[in-house]
Amino acid sequence: MKHIRLFVIGLLLASSPLYVQASEAYMGQFLYQYEGGNVYRVTVNDAKSMAWTCIAGSEKGAHGMETPERIKVDENIYFATWREKTGINVTQVIDLKNMKVYSTIIDGKERYVLSGKIVREK
Repeated sequence: MKHIRLFVIGLLLASSPLYVQASEAYMGQFLYQYEGGNVYRVTVNDAKSMAWTCIAGSEKGAHGMETPERIKVDENIYFATWREKTGINVTQVIDLKNMKVYSTIIDGKERYVLSGKIVREK
């Protein structure tokens, strides 16, 4: 039943006029500096993928190439979600108006809620 509900939600989002791929404002290279010390370099070169590398903190050296679903919430504010190859589920609100990121990471039964600053590198 849970899979059917998620499928229906996905269909609704995909058919919604709010559903958009990444726009030019969201393209580029960013540092996500989370409270607690982890810093990730996030690179978005196209509307379908993104790469990330942890450059400081407890996960330093971790990296991945993701294919997130993105929804434009408002001007320069986006919601993104993806499942990593490790099985970790990530959701984010990327606020490029105020240069803030809000993330929820679900790893099995563990859930982490994080916030941080965004710095545009390129």
